[in-house]
Amino acid sequence: MSSLAVVILNYNRADLLADCLASITAAPSNCDLTIWVVDNASSDGSADMVRERFPQARLIVSPINGGFAHGNNLALRAILAATNPPDYTLLLNNDTIVPAGALDNLVAYLKTHADVGVVGPKLLLPDGSLDLACRRSFPTPEVAFYRMTGLARFSHVARALPAIT
Repeated sequence: MSSLAVVILNYNRADLLADCLASITAAPSNCDLTIWVVDNASSDGSADMVRERFPQARLIVSPINGGFAHGNNLALRAILAATNPPDYTLLLNNDTIVPAGALDNLVAYLKTHADVGVVGPKLLLPDGSLDLACRRSFPTPEVAFYRMTGLARFSHVARALPAIT
């Protein structure tokens, strides 16, 4: 059985974090799943909420808000130091709702594509439409111009923009 560690970074958003964790734990997974929550010095009771509502999550409470990379690195170091590190690790934003089966599909894809080292899933808004922030281009003056003027909304212009994939 494959194993997956899910790392969720949080700062003062107990509400979003609770929804994210609930979406992960709602559907059983076919892989050995470990959830890591890193709380970046929240003052809204986020860490207590995790302890009370999601005791299966491994909680790391950082005494400082060192930012995104710092928080994720706290969990990644702990994961790598584990006796049996997972096969795969997912960095997940706390505002994410994970659809049932999505984590199993992710692991299945990675198992069958051993040459893949990083996966960026399709990002959808709550209404099911594509989150256009997921198709960011390489930051050039031209790209900035198209985005700031709104021209990037036109598909023929957006297709011409270089994209990082």
